[in-house]
Amino acid sequence: MSMGTEMSAADARRSAQREALLDAASEMLVHGGPDAISLRKLATRVGTSTMAVYTAFGGKEGLITALFDEAYDRLAAAEEAVPKNREPLRRLHDLALAYRSFALKNPSYYALMISSTLPVPAALRHGEAADGNPAARNVSGHRSYRIMLEAVTACIGEGSLPANVGADVLADALWAVVHGLCSLELAGFHASAKAAEKRFNVTTGAILRGLLTPEGRKKLDSLNRDE
Repeated sequence: MSMGTEMSAADARRSAQREALLDAASEMLVHGGPDAISLRKLATRVGTSTMAVYTAFGGKEGLITALFDEAYDRLAAAEEAVPKNREPLRRLHDLALAYRSFALKNPSYYALMISSTLPVPAALRHGEAADGNPAARNVSGHRSYRIMLEAVTACIGEGSLPANVGADVLADALWAVVHGLCSLELAGFHASAKAAEKRFNVTTGAILRGLLTPEGRKKLDSLNRDE
């Protein structure tokens, strides 16, 4: 075995261990909050040493930061797996489905994302805070959000979405709807998975149609007929 192969195997082991630590920590954080995370207990749960946790994340604060980054990175990976369909409207629809699929497959990570959109004191809601922006204000900087924004921009470019509203305003509206629907589903709001899926499709479809230009609605109808 060559040195290069040995290094690759070592990197793979470190990556797998890091992922296992993040998965376990996400469960601990969701069920008990930050105080529930003990680096010693986390290491024991994964079958490694406390030193390995410090080496990977630099401590508890670094671990929690890594958890939030991992959540949005996994969402971005799910979105990037969506084929770049030639029809921007179809891609926008597929991205919404990918968002829901990610949420259902990664409930603990999605719960972390939900926690970043919980209420903050009124004084922190708007403008610049002395100690930084609220966590929710940083969502638009993540790659996962930019992917959706690019799809919205493409729809504006082809005339399906209005150009006079603003791509960010439209993206925010669509993101809020999908985010809220997934939050309700994971919280057990619906009586069945079938009911949740139906409401997701009806609501996202209605919101999108309401935002479309007349040309966009015609295109959407054409795409639906071709299915």
